[in-house]
Amino acid sequence: MKKIRIFAFTLALTMGISAFTGCSGIGGIRKEDGATLEISMDNSWSTEQAMQNMSHGPLFNLGNHLLCAKYLNSGGTEYLWYDMESGEKTRFQAKVYDEIDPLERVSTQELLLPDGNIGVFCQIYQNLGGGEMEIHRQCIEVYDRGMNYLETREVPLDFGTHPDFPDERSHHHRMMDGNGNWIICHSNWDTGAFLLESFNSNFERYGEIEYSVSQDRTHHSVPNLFNGTDGTVYMVIHCGDIGEYYEKVYRLDAENRTCEETKMTIPFENGQSAGCFRAGTQDYDYCYCTYYGLYGVKNDERVKIVDWINSDFMPGEVSWFLPMEDGTFILRDQSNRYWKAVPRSQEEIESTKLISLATVEHSEDLIDAVMDYNREDSGYRIIVKDYSEYNTMENPNLGYEVMKEDMLDGKVADIICPDGVNFESLAGKGLFADWYDFMDADEEFSRDDYLPNFFETMEYHGKLQRLGFSYTIETAAAQTQLAGEEQGQSLGELLTTAQEKGIDFVTYSPAEFLTQTWLRNLQTGCIDRKTAECCFDSPEVVQLLELLGSIPKGDAFYAAVEAGEYAPGYERSWRDGSVLLEVKSIAQPIDLRAVRRHDFGDADITLTGFPMVQDEGNGGVFAPLFTVCINAQSTEHEAIWDFMKFFLTEDYQQHLYESMPIHEGAFEHKLEEAEGMVTASVGMAPGTFIGEMEEWESDLLREYVHGIRKSIYYDHRIQDILLEEAEKMLAGDQTPQECAEMMQSRVSIYLSEQS
Repeated sequence: MKKIRIFAFTLALTMGISAFTGCSGIGGIRKEDGATLEISMDNSWSTEQAMQNMSHGPLFNLGNHLLCAKYLNSGGTEYLWYDMESGEKTRFQAKVYDEIDPLERVSTQELLLPDGNIGVFCQIYQNLGGGEMEIHRQCIEVYDRGMNYLETREVPLDFGTHPDFPDERSHHHRMMDGNGNWIICHSNWDTGAFLLESFNSNFERYGEIEYSVSQDRTHHSVPNLFNGTDGTVYMVIHCGDIGEYYEKVYRLDAENRTCEETKMTIPFENGQSAGCFRAGTQDYDYCYCTYYGLYGVKNDERVKIVDWINSDFMPGEVSWFLPMEDGTFILRDQSNRYWKAVPRSQEEIESTKLISLATVEHSEDLIDAVMDYNREDSGYRIIVKDYSEYNTMENPNLGYEVMKEDMLDGKVADIICPDGVNFESLAGKGLFADWYDFMDADEEFSRDDYLPNFFETMEYHGKLQRLGFSYTIETAAAQTQLAGEEQGQSLGELLTTAQEKGIDFVTYSPAEFLTQTWLRNLQTGCIDRKTAECCFDSPEVVQLLELLGSIPKGDAFYAAVEAGEYAPGYERSWRDGSVLLEVKSIAQPIDLRAVRRHDFGDADITLTGFPMVQDEGNGGVFAPLFTVCINAQSTEHEAIWDFMKFFLTEDYQQHLYESMPIHEGAFEHKLEEAEGMVTASVGMAPGTFIGEMEEWESDLLREYVHGIRKSIYYDHRIQDILLEEAEKMLAGDQTPQECAEMMQSRVSIYLSEQS
């Protein structure tokens, strides 16, 4: 069980809401009050499940009816004419099935024809034996909008084929425009090469369409064709390089054989491309959905229509949609359930008051809780302001900058997730309330029930202005015979040990990738959150930079691995002592057993600690899954505390799956639970046999958790500074010593400016 759902806290939250006085505006829009971030319900739609127990997928909407299809395992397609109002279903197949031989097969493509009728493009395959099939007839069956058969139009056999793109490993995508002209995209699955051809309504070839695709298209993908609202054919292709993928939209003209690059550039969201493109209503040229929401495009400008979170869907849960003629949408989630999304009524908007939550990085647990609360229909909604919408390909961290600028300008939400933003610069302005005040004022809550050192690592100037609710432990392990028994060893000590033993410090990868990881780690290892001081020019950092600078980049690294100059990075490298450290995240108690048993075998290990320059406790680091601040000026403190307190309950903490509890009782429960496990849960391949966790291992973890004195530190701007200087070093433009000095100078100035 990954996590429990939120139902029981609704009463407490409703009671807390009685303290709201002038806290939110009427009409679902933020008015003058303590929280000044402007929010609304514009992108928050009401959703209810529809078309239950449907095995056929919707294709088109025709008034209040849907044409749906089910592709049969035996070959062929069964259609369903579905009445949305009455639920009446009528099943039928294309007429061509009445005429074919039992050994023949039919593939179909459904089309909305320019005259408003429905076309079913049929290809009839003849069995040649030996598993080979050959098309020997093509036709289009025409039906009216009530799915009454009208006629069959024969299609030439050579339509839709091209000698340079044989059927094997090729894809032929046909699309008809609003004038009855055809565009066919021939593409190769393996190479990504493609060719565009255009034909008139009589299947006569105009010729090839000339196109100029962006030169930064560096990976293979099959272009996607779709119709706009006015019948225009658009093409979408993937562009970019690893980590910077995006999609470009092109406008095609069959008759004039042109391909026009539009202004629409759609970045991947959470590593995913847009899920679906469709003709929209007359308000938009077309619509598409992404990981975070559904958008409409007009004159190459996009507008968000539906925000998934604020419409009670997890990001990425919806990847398919169908616009309806009445302005509503049919949505399909990952469980193949269908939902009808409807604009909220004016009455609902006017009667709903809003709580604002600002974030850039989404936590599934937090968003899940928000959705559960919103579904309870208490008269209030938590509206999420998603600053990641400001991120661009040129500046993937722009959302953090905009959120910080908003808060410094006085645009502050009721609830703020500050992860990735320089917290100290905001806390110093008095923007955040002290969580201790809420804890101590609640007679039912006791700080003694929680890890005191966890709260202490979150403090700033003696106040708990941000709070995490669970964590993973960031640490490192090494064979005791190599590293000794001391916990909390410094970065310099560990680098020296590896050098003296003549073994690799960690498992290596190309220098540019390893550098990015270790510079992120150095933020935690070199910055003192309490004093806003750093030590990037320390001898240990210079020693690490020297090591990073000695490792080849890119293909040169893999050639060196083949030559035996570096360990290839498989799991037994720690067992045989050729690599010193395994930097490890412990997300559940059983992970400690997995580190020792799976990665080190029977060897004794030492938790040497997360490699840091500063000496902090045993070297372990708390890495909260997310942290939350409360607006000091919000008039909704009691309700927010009731909501957030849910994450601190022992029941919730016991059911954490991918993180560790801060509640002492829940922590002991997890330790007892781990002693009965014999396979890994998270942190390695689930189900891997590792044997039961032993009592001494539980004691070790308990002692280690209580000895942690540091929490993770990350600021995207500092990461940019470190990477900029490291790139100069890797390019040979500065020495490791010079690189460390520049890092120290620039980060010190930045921290001084923030504090």
